[in-house]
Amino acid sequence: MQSIEDYELQQAREADNHLSDDDNAAAETDTSDDDDGESPLALALDDLESRAVSALNDFKSHPGRATDPKASSVHDELASVLRPVVEVSSHAGPSAARALAAGYPGLLSLDECVDEIYDRVNADLVLPVILESAQSDVVPAKRAASLALFHTLHREWARAGSYLDATTGAPSLAGPYGPGVGPGSGTVSAPPFSAQDASRRNQVRIARRSELLRRWVQASIPNLAPGTFTSTALDSAAASRGVLSASSALKPCLRYMAERIGSADDAGALRLFLPVMRMVEGVLGRLFLEKVRGDGVADGSGADVRAADSLRASCVKFLEIVVLCFSNRALPGAGGGGQLGAARMKREANTANDFCLEDLPPGHPIITRESLEEIGEHCFSTLRGLVMLGGQAAIDESLLKAPTAAADSMGGTNPFASILGIIKPAALAYLAIESAAEKAGADSEDKNAFVLDRKSIQLDFCLSQKSYSLSINAVQMLATKRPVFFKDSAYNLARRTIDPPGGKSGEAEGSLSRAAVTGIRTALRSTCLTLLRNFMSVTSGSWEVLTAALKAADMEAQAERALKASKQQLNLMRGGRAARNRAAIFYEWDTSADDSRAAKRQRETDSALEHARAAKMARGLGSGIQLPASMVEASELVMLNLENLPPKRPPVGSSGQRKRRVDLDFVVDAVVSNGASLAADQNHWYDRNGGEAWSMEEGEAVADGRKRLKFTVNAQVLEVAQKSMSRSELKGAEKVFAEQARLAATNAFSRVLQASSNTRSDAVADFSKKMAARLAWTLKNVDPSKEIDASYTMAIEATENAIKKNEADLSGSLDFAKAYPLVASCLAYDLTPKTTASSQQRDESTSSSSSTAASTSLAMRILNEAYVCSLNEDKDSYEKCLEVFVSTVVNACDSSNSKPGDNEAKRIANSAASSLPHLLGAAPALTATALNLVGSLCDIGEISRKASAKSSKQTIAESAALHAAKTAAEKRATAALLILRDVCFQRDALRGAAIDCAVAIATGRMPGSPSIEDKALKLVMNVIFPKNSDCSDKVVASATKELEYAARYSVEKHDEIAKANEEAKRRKEPVRQSPKFALQPLSEEEKIAMDKVRKPVVLSMALCVRKPELIKAIMETGCREKADVLAKAVKSNMPKLTRAASTKYGAANIAKRVAEMASEKETPLLLSFLDNLAPVTDKTLPSDELIDACFEIQRNRPDSKGDLDASYIVPILSGMKRDALVQKLSDFVKGGDEMFKVSLRRMSERLGRYALIFRDEPDPSEPTLRGMSSCEQMVYLHRLDFQKVGIPQKRYLDAIRLCLEDEEVFNDRVVQATLDYISGKFLEGESLPLAYLRTIILVLSKHESLHSWICHVLLPRLVEGKIYEDKRQWEGWMRCAKMLEGGKDSGVSSLEAIQKLPEDKLAIYRAKYPKK
Repeated sequence: MQSIEDYELQQAREADNHLSDDDNAAAETDTSDDDDGESPLALALDDLESRAVSALNDFKSHPGRATDPKASSVHDELASVLRPVVEVSSHAGPSAARALAAGYPGLLSLDECVDEIYDRVNADLVLPVILESAQSDVVPAKRAASLALFHTLHREWARAGSYLDATTGAPSLAGPYGPGVGPGSGTVSAPPFSAQDASRRNQVRIARRSELLRRWVQASIPNLAPGTFTSTALDSAAASRGVLSASSALKPCLRYMAERIGSADDAGALRLFLPVMRMVEGVLGRLFLEKVRGDGVADGSGADVRAADSLRASCVKFLEIVVLCFSNRALPGAGGGGQLGAARMKREANTANDFCLEDLPPGHPIITRESLEEIGEHCFSTLRGLVMLGGQAAIDESLLKAPTAAADSMGGTNPFASILGIIKPAALAYLAIESAAEKAGADSEDKNAFVLDRKSIQLDFCLSQKSYSLSINAVQMLATKRPVFFKDSAYNLARRTIDPPGGKSGEAEGSLSRAAVTGIRTALRSTCLTLLRNFMSVTSGSWEVLTAALKAADMEAQAERALKASKQQLNLMRGGRAARNRAAIFYEWDTSADDSRAAKRQRETDSALEHARAAKMARGLGSGIQLPASMVEASELVMLNLENLPPKRPPVGSSGQRKRRVDLDFVVDAVVSNGASLAADQNHWYDRNGGEAWSMEEGEAVADGRKRLKFTVNAQVLEVAQKSMSRSELKGAEKVFAEQARLAATNAFSRVLQASSNTRSDAVADFSKKMAARLAWTLKNVDPSKEIDASYTMAIEATENAIKKNEADLSGSLDFAKAYPLVASCLAYDLTPKTTASSQQRDESTSSSSSTAASTSLAMRILNEAYVCSLNEDKDSYEKCLEVFVSTVVNACDSSNSKPGDNEAKRIANSAASSLPHLLGAAPALTATALNLVGSLCDIGEISRKASAKSSKQTIAESAALHAAKTAAEKRATAALLILRDVCFQRDALRGAAIDCAVAIATGRMPGSPSIEDKALKLVMNVIFPKNSDCSDKVVASATKELEYAARYSVEKHDEIAKANEEAKRRKEPVRQSPKFALQPLSEEEKIAMDKVRKPVVLSMALCVRKPELIKAIMETGCREKADVLAKAVKSNMPKLTRAASTKYGAANIAKRVAEMASEKETPLLLSFLDNLAPVTDKTLPSDELIDACFEIQRNRPDSKGDLDASYIVPILSGMKRDALVQKLSDFVKGGDEMFKVSLRRMSERLGRYALIFRDEPDPSEPTLRGMSSCEQMVYLHRLDFQKVGIPQKRYLDAIRLCLEDEEVFNDRVVQATLDYISGKFLEGESLPLAYLRTIILVLSKHESLHSWICHVLLPRLVEGKIYEDKRQWEGWMRCAKMLEGGKDSGVSSLEAIQKLPEDKLAIYRAKYPKK
């Protein structure tokens, strides 16, 4: 039985795997009894808090600047940092509570878990921290991120399974106590639940909602106060974010207050109402009180002005929201359109966050409709003033209340006074100007005259293009959403259109440039046209002024059409049921684009109507419309449309076959086809009398009873056709005939091609494909009709994209596609969206049985015809045709990757990719270029990055669509790899090309995602390579070519990388590089290059394990001149190769084989190979066989002078016996500084615990100790007889100095142990090494920590050993004593050791160094 700690850890891990995106996840429970231990709830809380705290700490420590501004903005980066907070707060917490309650039913209750997790994670941690950051953080970007987080939390908490779950009203299903009911969940039965618990949970939900909204509002208010930041630009930026947050919070807060008032909780509504009013006051103050406060930026810098404009635009948008919320939604007497108005109000009222005064219940003593409506009216007047004047009219400062008085009024009986004290003077300032302009225009003959003297108007601020456009859009939107404002909005916009910015010439005006003025004038005209199309322009009587405004802008024709449409709409609204039904019938197909999916599916599955429509289209009736199923309604529709027919029958050809009597079918066809069936195009010869070109005669009956038919072509027609085929010059009617013949061929081909997809008969479809394939190759240079032009366009675009993406020359394929437009159209026909239901059904059936339908597909028919043509005339036609076809498939897949939400593109791409293996398998032949195009299906890096990137702007639906698109793209890329596998195994002639393509994908030369590259590597190594010897040889050849590509790339990038590395070294402080980091890239350019060449190196090394002779190619290319990046990549991946090769072949054996293959130039990589061949674990030493092999390699590879190179035995030094290392120590001293340091590291790499110890041999006669510790290295280095081994004294002393300088290895403790051991041996009678006292002097200058030990231990010990008997050592002792003698005050002095000298020696010392 597992312990409770293990069980709970398992539960937490399983919950973590599902809590990020799925609120319905629940951990599996164990039925075994749990031991006593820590509460599972406490463990879950600790985990959730740690995740939230980690993300909040990252947010707090963020500098507030984007790490990579080119990749993402600072706001996106901060949102990504806070994303774990959202997940834990919104989804992980409730899901964990449900999982704990389900896993421990007898221990924990659901309500207890939910309440505890909410209090600990949200109420005590997330909300207070985010509120504090939003109110007081010194970085504006982090303030903005905190404000945005409140909006995100409000949205996420309302999702299924979270704290404010709005998906269901069932208490037992609503989150966080249930999984919620997500979209598409269908009917879910709710478990029984007590009313008492339901009431308690509802009260808790209301309290949590109130807390979130209140903190949201409190977070916005401080950012609206002026002077938050000393910099004007930063202050305006913070205020802009505060206004945006206030705009988002206003509607949810008002909705909550309305619910509280409806529940008779007046106090609860007022608790939120007062902060909301302070928030509204703050926004209005930032817009209208800037001049009074002296915070204007008219003379500021460009950044200050831009920030102020952005703030002003945000405030304008806030004004629009205030007017929407503080006004009535009802139509002011719609008359006959009352039902439509009621339906519209009902539809808009269902919007969760929408709010209007009708939603506010009466009865509250303070929060009344009248007070809010007054604020809304003043805000609307202010918006109209902004549009008409291009800014805010100067406000009388005496009318504005002081900020302190406004704040005091919030605590009084009227919380609206402070808001009215700001907005009312601003509205009155414009209303006074408007009234004067209307009075001045009353004397004019034009009743709509509006005379405005703009020169005499003073403005507090002017609008920029952005804020001006927002003001115009706000007035237009209010007109359509709130009918009570329609007339005033229409007059306001029309008057401004008549008197636009820039005057008649459209010149620059004020701070607006000429381009800005043009944009504003265009916006004004479009809004007037939009309002004129609305039926309320007629009911309100504002159509006259709107029409006049558009006429003044030279848009009289557009105005007439818009007015006609609005009147027609009004007539339909006021008409009876029969008229509306008839209108709905007549406009059924025109409005089909707005129908629901269910209605579309119903029409598509209605077989009777489908057959009727198909029959009419077959008779040439155009696109047509659908007649009602009811005979009465159909007859009524036909009678209503009789007046639309022309009064006379259009003239037709003289042929008797074209005459048709006027009957009911004739009239119905004319109505259904909108009159298209009444007249034949007189410009189309083949449509008028083309039947006369052929004559048919019936012969006698044959044996089976059938009659032979004889067709004869008209002589004149035949003559023109022969001239056209011989390319003779055609004139007059002959030229017209040729053009008409091509047009007829185009239309006929289009009908044949469409028949292959529209018919339900497989036999007819197959026959149509055969005929279309033959005709496509026959009709060269014949342009496709408009019905299939999309397929031709796609084929051309696909080929052009393939030319851009691939290295192969596909220009010939592009010329081929343009020369055979119908062939190209057929190749892409199945990859373009179909509009008919039957064609879609046929596509689905084809995709479901792609293996059997491959040989009968249209593309396969085209390819077969191309193959036949290539055998006779054009030898390259088949190859070009195949390349165009594969390009279209690749383009369809790329289109699906670029549009993750397009289900039709995804369906086409999946169908094409699934059928491509069968089509290519059945194809007569393939080409290397086609295989490269197939390999480009693996280029899914972009969609993979999008799916992996986390962005706060992505909704869950968008994220799911991206992941689904990524999965589908990976399946298509896998199918491409399977195609390469099949070609390799089944087509010997193309085996090399297929392997080259697969290897190029595996090595990254052809683009692909990491997962696909890994699959390609496994395909090459585990499937293709072991198949047979030919496959393995071709894989090795391809890998060798990829190495060549990598080597050339390294040489090309050498100079650029060298320059970047030098710059990187100058920017960074010089550090001592350890061997561990010696192979790391120094610059970003080198890192990119190493990543690119690493993949071919890894593949080649994987092959080396099976074919060791390939190691020669790796070393040869890696040691090429200027291929430093490749050599670095080879060395960094060498451990993998050596580990695998030594396991398979033995370390000693593979070492000797590689040494035999390596030339003198390749020695660096050979040394790297040997260095990685030795084991690196503390418990494993190099084997004796490997040691012998390295010595053999050393003997076989002497240098140019015949000396042995010690580098070859460096890798196995840790496995050699110490007495042998002592003999070789002189060789390493001679070898140079780098080799010397590396050899010392190798000797001691497995003796870290013995660094301070000089080990003694257990049996001196039989040495067994291996390696050499750091202390031993220093001892033996001092004992080295440099003269005997031929080492100069300077080199000997430099070697000791190198050790002392390496303080990371030879630190003060190692040096102390060395000096202590040598001095101890000195007392035993051994002589001191020559450099011993010199080393002590160097240590005194490097390690102050050893001064005390040297003074009180080492120097007295040397006196005890009578060091003064050795003249040279005595001189060194006196220098050391003198250096330490002056530290008496610090307690570190050599006086004690000096006093121990004999009297004569003390006198000598004092004679040389007198006492001061």
